[in-house]
Amino acid sequence: MKKFARLAIPALIVALAALISPDLTRAQNFNDRGCAWPLEISPEGSGNIQGPDGAARYWIMPFDTSQYTTMTIRGIYPNIRYFSFAAYETITSESVTSFNLAGDRTLYDAQIVPDRGTVNPFVPPPDGHPGKSRIGSPNGTYTVVISSAGGTSGNSIRVSSGDLVWVVLRMYVPDADPSMSGQSLMGGVPLPTITLTDQSGASQQLKGCSPINKWQNASDFARFLLPPSLDLSVDEGKPSSDRLWFAPVLKPPPILWPNPDNKYMMMWPGDKYQPGRIIVIRGKAPGFPGTFGGSPIWVPSQGFRTVDLRYWALCEQDLALPLSLVGCVTDFNANRVGGYYTIVISDDMVRPKWLRPEVNWLPYGDEQYPKFVVIRNMLPASDFPYAIQNAWTGCAFNFTFSNPPNRSVIDDEGPCAEGVMGDYYPVAVWCDKSKFIAGGAQACFKE
Repeated sequence: MKKFARLAIPALIVALAALISPDLTRAQNFNDRGCAWPLEISPEGSGNIQGPDGAARYWIMPFDTSQYTTMTIRGIYPNIRYFSFAAYETITSESVTSFNLAGDRTLYDAQIVPDRGTVNPFVPPPDGHPGKSRIGSPNGTYTVVISSAGGTSGNSIRVSSGDLVWVVLRMYVPDADPSMSGQSLMGGVPLPTITLTDQSGASQQLKGCSPINKWQNASDFARFLLPPSLDLSVDEGKPSSDRLWFAPVLKPPPILWPNPDNKYMMMWPGDKYQPGRIIVIRGKAPGFPGTFGGSPIWVPSQGFRTVDLRYWALCEQDLALPLSLVGCVTDFNANRVGGYYTIVISDDMVRPKWLRPEVNWLPYGDEQYPKFVVIRNMLPASDFPYAIQNAWTGCAFNFTFSNPPNRSVIDDEGPCAEGVMGDYYPVAVWCDKSKFIAGGAQACFKE
């Protein structure tokens, strides 16, 4: 029952939001209380829109540059795997809303210079001590400025004047919280403060929003982001064989607010679930940091010798409004055998008993909605040549909702990506459930 409610609530938000006036162009339409961080995209409840990652939270602040010139953000470096700030400008052309993110409109953790006299825990210390743990050591503070005025430098993001800008704070994989402080989603620290400066130079620090995702603000935001008139119909067709290919997306649709620190590969399982069958996915797991236990980002998690990339996850989503997340397998919760993960997607309501403990499971979800499966790689090491980023340069396909490609485009680019990524490429197949139960994953991958 809880799963049904989680999937149904976002759809209800979008449906009810259709009754709202379409003239949603100013920040107050999404933040009538004038507080800090009024919106959150997350895997749960009303925030499950736009395809969130299961191990991440995205805090959102609308910034009206027709009223304010500068947003000043002050915070404490969180105990977390990754965080970043990005600014997305709203672009309206012929009544169609889109978003723009330039390369210089993002800052991620290691790029954010600490305030004077403090330390950025995402930057290795000068002595390069590989075993240094951040447990019990105070984190530094930072100041980030987002401005449409000239002369910005340091931790600054420049945006255009007169636009509605969406400032997004992404936070991935907070550390374990033994103190149970209630701030585990934010990495053990409060959300950063926000101060707005208007055209006259007057400044005001905003109070933090409570609650976040107030119904009216969340529904206005959902309709603005994913209006009911938006056509997301994609004919995935039926795969020509049991093999399912992943291929890198050249430029994800702007409506998804893609993170420039990630590169993505997409797979279409087909327009319908195949009865009596399952989807099996297998690949080698890249090394990732052991931050959940308190280690810094340059120390590999247990079982790995190197940090190959900052984060990876494989997620399944509804390819229908409001692009809800069904589930994810992430690097830190993926079971592995001999360095490889195996994931089964089935139409069971709960994890089936016939799955061995070491096999990872995702539910297919509501069968009336088509699905897509996406795998993301974040910030690969310069000496790791098997990341999606390496395949993206020559094996990517273009995807837009207004003109979606035929599935043959993905099938054509998939072998190219596999050739670049080697064992780290996620090999996926449709397989008879009976075959899997009798012979395991290896039976499904036999030619």
